[in-house]
Parts: sequence; structure tokens; C-alpha cells
Amino acid sequence: MLKEVGASGQISLGKKYAGQLFEMDIRPDGSIVMQPVKVVPANQAVNEAPPSYAVPRPPASSQGTREWADAHAADIDQYNAWASQREPYSQRVRRWRAESA
Repeated sequence: MLKEVGASGQISLGKKYAGQLFEMDIRPDGSIVMQPVKVVPANQAVNEAPPSYAVPRPPASSQGTREWADAHAADIDQYNAWASQREPYSQRVRRWRAESA
């Protein structure tokens, strides 16, 4: 399948993939691999603190990725704290559409 990147830097994958999250891996040769992912809150209890998103530990064969995650643990924790205060973009869009209707 051939896709063209528009002037805004975006591509359209089609309605089949609408609202899904993808992990994007940009390789040294310039190729891009996108894998669909599901983000699951580490804590799903109703009356507990807002969920934080656990950093998945890569397999042992991905030692460079593990080192990066360990080196940036403080940044990841800071982002999780910020993200826990934000409403997801998809929910903001849904709310805006409902209010605009």
C-alpha cells in the first residue's frame, strides 16, 4: 500500500485504525515501522488515585532500549504525573463534538 504524507506531515491510515495508538519505530535506514498498541492503566480501581502508565520492560535482547528507559526514568515519571492531570485528547474531541452538535 502506498501512502503520501500531506503538507501537514500527516498520513491517513483509514477509518479502520481511527482512535488507535501506534508505537512508531524510526530505523537508521529511514524506514518507519508502526505497531498498534493498547495502553492499559497500571491501576484500574475506581476509588483510587488516577492511573499511571507503566513503562513496559523490553526483552533482554533490546539492551539499548532498556538502558534508555532506565536513564530516562525520572522523565517518564514526570510525564506520567503530567498525563494523569490531563483529559485524553480523544475524550476532549468527543466532548467538543457533543457540545457543538
